[in-house]
Amino acid sequence: MKFKHLVFDWDGTLADTYPVISQAYEYTFKSLNLKALPYKEIKRITSTLPNKDILGYIFGSLKDEAKSFYYDYIAKHHTSELKAMPYAEKLLKFCHQQNFKIYLISNKQRPYLLEEVAHLGFSSFFDKIVAAGDSLEDKPGKAAALAAFNNDLPAADSILVIGDGEADYNLSRAFDHNGKKAFCLICDSAKQYSGPKPDFCFDNLQQVLNFLSSEKNHA
Repeated sequence: MKFKHLVFDWDGTLADTYPVISQAYEYTFKSLNLKALPYKEIKRITSTLPNKDILGYIFGSLKDEAKSFYYDYIAKHHTSELKAMPYAEKLLKFCHQQNFKIYLISNKQRPYLLEEVAHLGFSSFFDKIVAAGDSLEDKPGKAAALAAFNNDLPAADSILVIGDGEADYNLSRAFDHNGKKAFCLICDSAKQYSGPKPDFCFDNLQQVLNFLSSEKNHA
C-alpha cells in the first residue's frame, strides 16, 4: 500500500472548530426562539450533510432567517477561539516533508475556510483547497472530489481520505474509479457505524502520523 495523495477534512479533523460552530447554532436557535439541539447532534449533522443542506435540515422553513443569524455569528467569532487539533501541525509538517500531495476538502464556505487555515499558519501545506460552493457539488459529491485534482483523478488506491465523519467516508467512495478504491481513515475510534466502516480508525493525529510513517517505511 503506497499513498501519494492525502485528502484532509477541516472541522474536527485538523481544526477544533466545533465549539464556535456549536455557539453559532446556539445563538441562531436563541435568536429564532427555538429549543437548541444538543452539541452531539449538531456535530453529527454537520459532519454528514453537504453545507447547502444543513440549515434547511435543521431549521426547515426558517432556513433563510437562520442563515442570517448563523453567518453573522461565524463572521464575528470563527477565529476568536480557533485552535488546531492536537498534533495537526506536526502531522502536516511530516506529510509535507515526505512529499505527500496534500489536499483540503471542506463544506465550509471559502472565505471562512481560508481565513481559518491562514490563522493557524497551515496555508503553505496544501496543494489544493476545495470549499463549499467551489464545484457543482459540495463534499462528499463527485464534483468536489474531481475539483481537488482538477478533473484528473490519480489511481484511486493512491488516495487516503482523513476525516472524522460519515461525509469523509462517502468522499472516499467518490474517488473510486477504474475498478480501484480509495482508502478512508477516521480519527475517531469510538464512532459507531451502521453501514460500511472506514479502512482505518485511530484516536488522534499522532497515531495517524505513526501510521503514515510506517506505511512510508514499508512502501
